[in-house]
Amino acid sequence: MRYNRTMTSLPFHEPRLEDAAPLRRITASCGARGSDLAWANVYLLRAKYNTRIAIDEGFLYRRYDGRTRLQGYTFPLSLEPSPDEGALRLALARVEQDAEDNGRELSFCLLTAEQKELLDAMMPGRFLYSWKESDCDYLYRRSDLAELPGTAYHAKRNHISRFLREHAEISFEELRDDNREDFAEPAHAWLATGQQTAGQPAEGLLHEQRAIACALEGYRELGLRGVLLRVDGRPAAMALAGFISPTVADIHYEKCHPDYRGAYALINREMARRLPEAELINREEDLGEPGLRQAKQSYHPCERLVKWSAYPASGAGSASPSNGASPDLGEEDASASGGDTTDA
Repeated sequence: MRYNRTMTSLPFHEPRLEDAAPLRRITASCGARGSDLAWANVYLLRAKYNTRIAIDEGFLYRRYDGRTRLQGYTFPLSLEPSPDEGALRLALARVEQDAEDNGRELSFCLLTAEQKELLDAMMPGRFLYSWKESDCDYLYRRSDLAELPGTAYHAKRNHISRFLREHAEISFEELRDDNREDFAEPAHAWLATGQQTAGQPAEGLLHEQRAIACALEGYRELGLRGVLLRVDGRPAAMALAGFISPTVADIHYEKCHPDYRGAYALINREMARRLPEAELINREEDLGEPGLRQAKQSYHPCERLVKWSAYPASGAGSASPSNGASPDLGEEDASASGGDTTDA
């Protein structure tokens, strides 16, 4: 792609709280559904993935440099719902120039299927493409999670009924300034248990612990909502959610105290009921963890959101191009993420 070498450099910087409003305007305009575009994820995971963003001339640019996951640029997102081809080409040219000016490989991550097609059309033959089952987001109809209707959710309803019979004194609270420490209690207990198992590296758990603490501290600025479940007055489970775009919510964290593992189905349903504006709920990716895979599949997602990566066609030997098939919702090896472990 040809570009003007005198064009202005992209003003990449670490995400700041003042970036929230312009980012949300862009994600609302484009109808974003991916968990990577939830403002809380952009902000809370900035250190983990060495995230840099630029919002310039009506476009959102992102660059990731995670050590194990998320490396490369994302496709530029426009404030205009349907930007013209010339504006998109210029935006991609600015990304290409940034890569050249900084000695970076021009690669992309977190591409939607539509963005992959646009990139291939505008830079034909320059990339190999791949996707991983473990990186696909799980999308659900909010009404399904809130009401658990029909025979498909019969086991979930029974699970909740059994928990309610076993625990007579149950109450719910929304997140407030005066109960943030109570929200943290189930998360701390879950993380402490996780550190004693081989299910997740200690470094990942520490990242998550810091992110949850930051989320609770700044929940207002991050636009988060929370639900706390108390059993006999004791904090037993919590969930934190935010919005990706006006009708798509994201479940960022869902934790149960190990003494109340049966509470996952209940806190899941209650959080969905407290997001009435949402049509869809994104429960994020599975990261290849079998327990999450089984749990997320058991809630019957309506869609799996594939995230494509693009590597230079020259020297992309490590990339494994996909056959382009969409993930199957029945027998696949996949589940949802966000660090939660939901009861199957």
